[in-house]
Amino acid sequence: MCFKKVILLFSVILSLPSSSYAYEKKPLEWKIRNKNWNSSFETSYEEFISILGKAKEGGICHTTNDCLKNKIANPRYFNLNPDSLMDIFADCADLPYVLRAYFSWMNDLPFSYPIGLRPAGLQSADAFKIKAEISELEVQMETAGFFKKQSLKRQISDLRKTIYGDNTKDIRYNRYGNEITEKKYVTDGMNINSVITEVELAISTATFRTNAKNNTTSELFRDTYPVNISTNAIKPGTILYDPNGHVAIVYEVSSNGKIHLIDAHPDNSLSSITYGEKFSRTIVEVGGGFSNWRPFSYDNGIVKAKSNDDLSDFSLIQFQQNPVFYFNEKPMSFYEFVRNKLTLGNLVYKPVEELSEALSEICSDVQVRKLSVDASLASGLQNQSHPKKLPANIYGTDGDWESYSTPSRDARLKASIRETRNLVIKMIEGYKKMDPSIEYNGDNLVGDLMNTYREVTRKCVLQIQKTDGSNALLNLNDVLRNIYLLSFDPYLCTELRWGLIDSKSIKSCGQSSENMDWYYAEQGIAKRIDRDYAMKMDYSLIELPRASISLGVEENISIADAIRE
Repeated sequence: MCFKKVILLFSVILSLPSSSYAYEKKPLEWKIRNKNWNSSFETSYEEFISILGKAKEGGICHTTNDCLKNKIANPRYFNLNPDSLMDIFADCADLPYVLRAYFSWMNDLPFSYPIGLRPAGLQSADAFKIKAEISELEVQMETAGFFKKQSLKRQISDLRKTIYGDNTKDIRYNRYGNEITEKKYVTDGMNINSVITEVELAISTATFRTNAKNNTTSELFRDTYPVNISTNAIKPGTILYDPNGHVAIVYEVSSNGKIHLIDAHPDNSLSSITYGEKFSRTIVEVGGGFSNWRPFSYDNGIVKAKSNDDLSDFSLIQFQQNPVFYFNEKPMSFYEFVRNKLTLGNLVYKPVEELSEALSEICSDVQVRKLSVDASLASGLQNQSHPKKLPANIYGTDGDWESYSTPSRDARLKASIRETRNLVIKMIEGYKKMDPSIEYNGDNLVGDLMNTYREVTRKCVLQIQKTDGSNALLNLNDVLRNIYLLSFDPYLCTELRWGLIDSKSIKSCGQSSENMDWYYAEQGIAKRIDRDYAMKMDYSLIELPRASISLGVEENISIADAIRE
């Protein structure tokens, strides 16, 4: 698979015009010679993202900086990179803006990015009444005595929660999305290093958490707009925002409707994944789902952005809260609906190929997880005292926990495993019922699926260095079998991070009794697949066992069991 990808990349490179290989370095200073983002530039951007994504999938590069400075991953602009171009870091939220900024700079195009946000709050008649009530209470506070003022503060706090939700401190996860309060527009002479540095500081997943219906074309316009579920709309460069705190970029849509994406992580690594149930859906006010960049022009300080009405692929279909979608009058989940809509012709499942591809992607996810765990171990956190409490939101926080823990990554991994299990069950049952969408020409489907499972999982091998320096070899089946035992906690040893809890591994781990208590107390959270950012999680070690029942319940997501059953 990787070899074929590399051959494809070289064939694409050879087809590029010779002018792509001009060796004159691009100045760091931005020059806006092309005032408008037109269809020609958008097509070039699609090509740029497509080649970069396939290079990542083929193992050519592993970080944003690697890819942009690699002649295979970035053939059109590699030789134009000035020697003084900074080392580029990007986490998941930065990635779309960093790549768009880089392309805009290389093509002398305008570029903008938000630098100010605030919680939007519930937009309803009731909300406006509550806001008026808050204003009245704030006026009363100006002349109130100490005890009255404290009472008014509590009333205001409760009323604000009604409008903005309970989690108003971290705008990456607030209930009703955000509003853009300030944007920055690149002007002639700005330095690309400075722009990328500010983008890395200013952009977070909160940037994408804005109302998808927003149709303003003023200077505070929404940089992206939600798109229809079609092959014309979802294409290389399309952004996918998961409201649970993750962002990815489409780099390919295959003929069988699979959406291939690249995403970045706090440890600066890139991974290639496919769309599925690991990406949550949301209400329109939060603005999750697929979106494309809104074309705009910037000339002498005048901003002109296209409105939603002028965009042929604009659609709010992703925000329909129907539990069931229909394709050709057949009921299905939204995720099945998306794949059917993007398939060229009728979607046909080839069970052996489907399972092999799904397991290969899970293998890739596990390998990327290893890079993250290794980076955590290299930081030495496992040798430090464990914090007295977990973060309020273990899925999205800051500091060392944000950089080195893996609860979100692990939850997405479990969601992918569950989705693969459900697909296996669907294909086996469909084959038994002679469903025409299941294409299998053998005489032992269950046997062939089990052989495929064994072959792929056996070839996917991880070498884990234990705390005492000895090595342990795990294959993918080992990881899948112990999936609920994997620890997301960066303060625990490598053995616990990989669920190795036999007596020999525990002895090698050498953790304190308190850290072992943390490992077992966190098992409830480790069993959780679907993330809930409103859930209280800042428990102490004493409090955590009592809360574990509500934090996560183990469900059977075994792919091997699904085949055997």
